[in-house]
Amino acid sequence: MVSSENLDFTEAVGCRIESVGYFGVVRFIGNLPGHVGNWYGIEWDDPDRGKHNGTVNGVQYFQTKHLTSGSFVRREKINFGKSLIKAIITKYGEEESDIVKKIHEQQIVSLQKTIKAPFIEFVGFDKVSTKQSDFKSLKVVSVRAHHVSSIEEPPALQTYFPNIRQLDLSKNLFTSWQDVFDICTQLNQLYSLNVSENLLKFPESCSHIFPNITIFICGFMNLTWPDIITLSNVFPNINELRANNNQISDLFTEEKNNFQNLEGLDLEYNPIKSWDEIVKLKHIKSLNSLSIGSISLEKIDFKTDSAKVDYFHNLTKLSISNNGINDWTSVSELNRLPNLEELRFLNNPVLNAENADTAIALVVAKIGTLKLHNGRKLVGELRIGDKFRRGCEYDYLKKYGLEWLRVKNSPERCSFLKQHNRYLELIDLYGELQADELKVEDTSKLKDTLISLNLLCNGRSVVKRVSPSMLVQKLKILSQRLFKLQDIPELVCQAESTFEIPLDDETKELSYFSVKDTDTIVVKI
Repeated sequence: MVSSENLDFTEAVGCRIESVGYFGVVRFIGNLPGHVGNWYGIEWDDPDRGKHNGTVNGVQYFQTKHLTSGSFVRREKINFGKSLIKAIITKYGEEESDIVKKIHEQQIVSLQKTIKAPFIEFVGFDKVSTKQSDFKSLKVVSVRAHHVSSIEEPPALQTYFPNIRQLDLSKNLFTSWQDVFDICTQLNQLYSLNVSENLLKFPESCSHIFPNITIFICGFMNLTWPDIITLSNVFPNINELRANNNQISDLFTEEKNNFQNLEGLDLEYNPIKSWDEIVKLKHIKSLNSLSIGSISLEKIDFKTDSAKVDYFHNLTKLSISNNGINDWTSVSELNRLPNLEELRFLNNPVLNAENADTAIALVVAKIGTLKLHNGRKLVGELRIGDKFRRGCEYDYLKKYGLEWLRVKNSPERCSFLKQHNRYLELIDLYGELQADELKVEDTSKLKDTLISLNLLCNGRSVVKRVSPSMLVQKLKILSQRLFKLQDIPELVCQAESTFEIPLDDETKELSYFSVKDTDTIVVKI
């Protein structure tokens, strides 16, 4: 076997490489029986890329984590990468610049001193132009997937690129966090750093501190939460942290931590699973926005009877889409957050039991502080105004009114109020509906009681059959969706083409305005 001491550092065992679009780590360099020359044993990131686990014909040449992630490759098929400065020049400069030539000269001078041969001639350096490059003006630099594996000796980066403020190093061939720290040491203006899709090892000591870094992106790196804690010591002023698609599961965070300025946290696609782990983030007092989509979350429970929890005071934005939440009680629990204003809640099983409009109404009614739901929809931004909220809340009272009347004086009352957390609050706002207001018609007669309405908007006409008991608010939402309107419209009923009746109370049923079969409803933008 060829030891790493006998090779260039960039071609040693442990280095990351790329080959025909696949990434891996060199685990072996040496001879194979029956084959001429050196072979490189590679453990691929893709567990299905290889043919074995490092053992061939009963001989173990190296070990892999997966049974089929290892293979042997010839040197000519391997890309060991390039230096960071060379990658920047390649992307942002058309020809070899003075910078690259000067770096080459410095490398040869260093070699001169090392071998004590000052008599070596440098052919061609007398032709190097003295014209200064414009690279010093670069502020935003991305070398994503440029196969960067090394950096030049300091202070090369600082000398030639002193004004870089945003740097994307994602999907390269770095092997150690020390490389990242060395880069940060030379870039005093840097505040935004993306190191995603690099598999890095921590040095024995992480004594560096870079207070200027406020945006830190580290997705797809197999990191754990203790790793994130370690990085928070190095980057103590992070304001926005994106650590998606890692191996984060236990979120234990001490009361004294280095997240004092952290406002935005993205932990999507991590195996967190439990809401108890999310609660462990309560000591991050500055947290304003939390993304925990696709973490296999099935239930939300703060395990308290308090109306509001005494933490997460600054949390106003929450994303919990693409999880396994299957009960409305979990949604009710979110009302315990003191100041939740924006919620992304898509692709959870609980939503499948209701149509889209009803699901939205239920979420809005259950979370009293909510102002924005699911961000931007196809028909525009759904901002929750007073009228819309009032309609949702009244509809909610009516939907569960009969059940409330049945259990309000029974032992089932507590269970009902846990699931319908704001019901008493809504009764205070709108009054308790009586049984005659909540009478449910025989569903077998429903088809016979539907009326046909001609919805008219900008010359386009659509006929819909609806129940006379439909709320005006629901008909507005239906019209908005049918005609793909940006905002919720106003409705006017043209009764028998003789006079107009504005449907100006969203909490009333159509029958309240004497809307009848074959009437025309004018949809006004």
